[in-house]
Amino acid sequence: MNATLVTTLGQPLTQLTYSILVEKETEGSYKATVWGLTDCQGTGETKESAIANLRHHLKARLEKAEVVSQEIPLSKLTYTVIVEETEGNYQATVWGLPEIQATGETKETVLKSINQLLTARLEKVEVITDKIDLPSKAEHPWMKFAGMFKDDPDFEAVQADIEAYRRELDAEMEAYYQQLDAEEQAK
Repeated sequence: MNATLVTTLGQPLTQLTYSILVEKETEGSYKATVWGLTDCQGTGETKESAIANLRHHLKARLEKAEVVSQEIPLSKLTYTVIVEETEGNYQATVWGLPEIQATGETKETVLKSINQLLTARLEKVEVITDKIDLPSKAEHPWMKFAGMFKDDPDFEAVQADIEAYRRELDAEMEAYYQQLDAEEQAK
């Protein structure tokens, strides 16, 4: 990746951590979206392929962009800005707030504009950090019984009885199907 990732101190970033929202679109179709960057998406037949396509799209976008981490002195809020060169100008977008964008002739101009836009917006709002529990995946209904008889001394005997009964049922079904086949051939 040729993207330049820097902090406000000018130190290069070696990684960019982001969240991915994966949604099942239709039967056999998934959509993966970078959380807070709604125009960065990937689709696929599986979750894995949707995420792989998203990574490819994000990598391609970041190869042409510069990711800058800035801090607003007023609130000490650190935020990430994507700076992209487009047709001789620069366009900057706040990661997670795509409606806060600036266009200008230099990177410094767009970063200063972004800082002013975000500062003006934050003066009118309250920033609250919240956590949400992710919904747990529904457990298979039989899993609550898994291992419940592991220390039962009669477990092996009961299991052997179940196995013998199953073989008996299988033999009965096989005899029944053979009888049906014989009747069908006799016709």
